[in-house]
Amino acid sequence: MVKSMFAGVAGLRTHQQKMDVIGNNIANVNTWGYKAYSFNFQDSIYSTSIQSSGGATNAGAYGGRNPSQVGYGSSMASISFQYTTGAPSPTDNDLDCMIDGTGLFLVGGMVNGTVTDVKSSGLMLTRVGLFTVDNNGYLVDANKNYVYGYALKEGTGVPEIPETAYTATGDAGKVEVTDNKDGTYAVRILGITITTNRKDLEGQVEKWISEVTKAATYEDDGTTVKTPAGKLSGYSIKKNSINEFAGTVNLTITSKTKGTAGNGAIVETTGADPNQTGKFDQTVLTGWEAEDGQNYVAGIPAEFEENLSPIQIPYDPYTGAQYNLQSYSISDTGVIVGIDIEGRPITMGQLALIAVENPNGLEKTSGYYFNIGENAGDVEFVKPGEGPVGFIKSKFLEMPNVDLANEFSNMITTQRGFQANSKIITVTDEMLQELVNMKR
Repeated sequence: MVKSMFAGVAGLRTHQQKMDVIGNNIANVNTWGYKAYSFNFQDSIYSTSIQSSGGATNAGAYGGRNPSQVGYGSSMASISFQYTTGAPSPTDNDLDCMIDGTGLFLVGGMVNGTVTDVKSSGLMLTRVGLFTVDNNGYLVDANKNYVYGYALKEGTGVPEIPETAYTATGDAGKVEVTDNKDGTYAVRILGITITTNRKDLEGQVEKWISEVTKAATYEDDGTTVKTPAGKLSGYSIKKNSINEFAGTVNLTITSKTKGTAGNGAIVETTGADPNQTGKFDQTVLTGWEAEDGQNYVAGIPAEFEENLSPIQIPYDPYTGAQYNLQSYSISDTGVIVGIDIEGRPITMGQLALIAVENPNGLEKTSGYYFNIGENAGDVEFVKPGEGPVGFIKSKFLEMPNVDLANEFSNMITTQRGFQANSKIITVTDEMLQELVNMKR
């Protein structure tokens, strides 16, 4: 009778352990990348009442006998997780990604040099691609761990340099103001005089500048080059007194064609203001200097290193500064490309995926990380799309593979098993009570 009590207690304990696993699965029904665990029972130790023996066939001998054994309940055989891919859940983050396959991401702290052996690196594995870029331009996950992959080879991944405009700038003349002593003022710019009153003096100067900057041309090797409207710069007015009213008008003209804007450069003006004393004609500008633009430079395609290192925004070889990336995209092969402030695609690197021979040999840690256990087998890093590790799905995160219907059915059978074992203890207690009552 005592053995049945022990068996009932062992059954209660084991069913409670299974309920712990079920509870953990249900608690993580919305945890990114979570893998559901399953609890496996085994019968417990046995005591042998009668040993087995073999039979004999000689005269007067007896046949064989099977052993007679009784067990002490059940115990845990193993707890394993189901390594299947969860459903994709769309997100709005450009750097979020999930693995459509068996691979894992490699993340962890900063290491010196590059990673050639994942097992001895001390880094962790994860199925959750919840990534962002930190203040140093490194790709990191939500827990500040660096994300490892294939960095750019030096001198590759340089974007094209688009052609920039050639400019010509110069002093377009002085603004001179004369008091006519009759309530009006003469504003003279480049030999053109505007008569206006003091109240609207500044406004009339602005109107003149507006007209003179509508269009511009200059001579380039004997050919007139038409350019967009000029841009006004360096214009200032002193307002201490009307007699000190003065300023300098600087005009900048641009062109995609290289040329020299010398003494032949002209500014075309059109139209006239009612307050002006005459129509504007062509006005010759002097003292102009041309500034060279930049010709188109083709980019250098990206090539990746063979070993692993943290992925980081690369540096511009022409300026020495990191590219200013405004948005990102990740291809199905894990290549991360950012768009810089000039609209150019900049390759950051390529994500690495880790292939594990025995995923159930991984050891779960806090968060959504795995350590590489002794029984994990061979561990190798490969590029996405190579072998069974799978591809990358950008702007998705992996949902848990918890089957709620299955968990609730397991919960019911576990509860009934717990009740049955508790009943064994109750009945055994009643039998012991009857035995005690026999003495009365």
